[in-house]
Order: sequence, then C-alpha cells, then structure tokens
Amino acid sequence: MGLTRYIMAENIVTEKALFLFVSGASTCVRTPDLLRALLAHDFTIYSVLTPNVAQVTAPAPLMDVPGNYWLHAYRQPPLDRYPFGTLLVAPCTFNTFNKIALGLADNLATAMIADGIGAGCRTVIAPSMNRGLWAHPQTKASLARLESWGCELVPPTVTEQQVTLAPIADIIKTILNQ
Repeated sequence: MGLTRYIMAENIVTEKALFLFVSGASTCVRTPDLLRALLAHDFTIYSVLTPNVAQVTAPAPLMDVPGNYWLHAYRQPPLDRYPFGTLLVAPCTFNTFNKIALGLADNLATAMIADGIGAGCRTVIAPSMNRGLWAHPQTKASLARLESWGCELVPPTVTEQQVTLAPIADIIKTILNQ
C-alpha cells in the first residue's frame, strides 16, 4: 500500500506521515533514537504512547525530539483528518500486540491503531516481549490474524535470554520497503 500522501485543508502540502505508537516495553527507552532515524528520512511523525509507558520511564523525555508531534489527547490535530499515513507500533508489548489482534481500543493508541487498520492504512509492528510471552499460544494466534489483515511484522531479536525489539536499522528498512 505504501506511504499514504494527504493534502492539508488550507495549504496544499504533501508529506510522508507516520504514526508511531509506543507501548510500555523496556525497549521504549530507544524511542528517541527511533524517532531521529525516522525523521532523517523526512517523515512527519506523530507519536502516541500507551498508558503503560509511564510505568517504564518518564514519557516526556521520550517525546522530546525536534520534529516529533506528540499526540496525547483525542482532540489534537491532525486527528480531525485521521486515519492516514503509515502506522508503526514499536516497541509492541504482548498486551498491545494482542489488543490489536482482538480489535480492542481501550486507549488512544489502540483506538487509533484499530481505526487505521480498518481504514486500510499500512501497519508495521515491531514486537518486544519476554520469551514466555513470545512463545504464548495467543501470540501465535494474534500474529496469524494480524498477518491475514496485511499487517507487517519486523521480527524481534531472539536470543536464549530474551525476545527484544529489532535493531532500529531493521525497523527503518521495513518502513522504507514500501
């Protein structure tokens, strides 16, 4: 489907829009590096955090990257025009992964993801969870469902000890592979 282009109502401006959804995995501390890497490719980035990010780290420093637009309320622009653009869920916890696959929309991030998938927006998911959760039967069922809906997975880095967020270069490569 590629990157969706849109036209702003008053100014005829075309841009590459990417919505970054960050969930509360320990790897969410890598968000500023991911944002800078995406911004280096001229994306307009709108970031949304799940409520659990605050249990891992202070949210504001994650979002304090010049060029990033932090969405934290339903009435913020450009939500009057949403859904559009590419959706990236990184890192994606077990909880968020399964909520997406079950169509649950109980916070701003999951509501926007559900809306975007329903509207046919390109959706890329980069999981980050522990080994037991990655091996859980629900994860396998959710992965199959998400792939059947056309969602793309950036495979996590799997070691004997952990399953963690893919390297940022792999995430960028997937996003750029339209």
